[in-house]
Amino acid sequence: MKLIFLSVLCSIVMLITPARAMDTLLFVADKDFAPYSMLVEGEPAGIDVDVLTEVARRAGIDLKIAFKSWETVVSMVKNGECDGATSFFKTPDREQYAMFMDAVPIHVSDYVIFTKVGGKFPFRTYEDLRGKILGKVSGMSLGDEFDAARTDGIMDIKEYQDVSGAVNGLLEGEIDGFVGNMDVTYNTLKPMGMTSSIVYLPKKVIDDKPSYAVFSRASGLKEKDLIIRKFEHILTQMREDGTYNTIAKRYLFRF
Repeated sequence: MKLIFLSVLCSIVMLITPARAMDTLLFVADKDFAPYSMLVEGEPAGIDVDVLTEVARRAGIDLKIAFKSWETVVSMVKNGECDGATSFFKTPDREQYAMFMDAVPIHVSDYVIFTKVGGKFPFRTYEDLRGKILGKVSGMSLGDEFDAARTDGIMDIKEYQDVSGAVNGLLEGEIDGFVGNMDVTYNTLKPMGMTSSIVYLPKKVIDDKPSYAVFSRASGLKEKDLIIRKFEHILTQMREDGTYNTIAKRYLFRF
């Protein structure tokens, strides 16, 4: 009984005390994912960025966040070229190369099909998309049901490097619709002056799906399990004490 008590006590101490000195953690984030990750006047910003920065500060760990294309983010996590990243949907394939901070999501996402105002079409089931050409950001996971419909050839998919490219593809008639994150797409449309020209269909492709920060399994970082537990513990506290919502309100009216 004494040994069990000491073991539990040690675990608690590790979670609430500052981490040992270590090199700066390198995290990567999608450069085209405002309001979650973006540059503001040349400085890293966004909900995910600010949340992770505060988590690391409370943990006593130095953190650097670099911005890359989404495909590069995934590649760097796979190859251990970074310590971690945000924001990943959890899939069996990704669990092979990423360790998920899945106790608490970094944010939740809604994905919908955007169309031009005069180009709306019915979308109740995936059969309604038969013959359509839809755009998406390359490397972005849109769920099993979407992937199955794509594999069955119900719709054709054209992939773009970023949201802006997909929006332009929609405007130029390359695609019938674009599947995108609601918040991210509207953040792209606003400076383009296109918020009244592009609308989304009511049925969601992804509804309130959690997105997580991850650590690379291939990186040389030591004590990953301990750091993940520590980060999850702090992120839970930030949800409970209102810090998360305070950060989110800087970027989203819906908070």
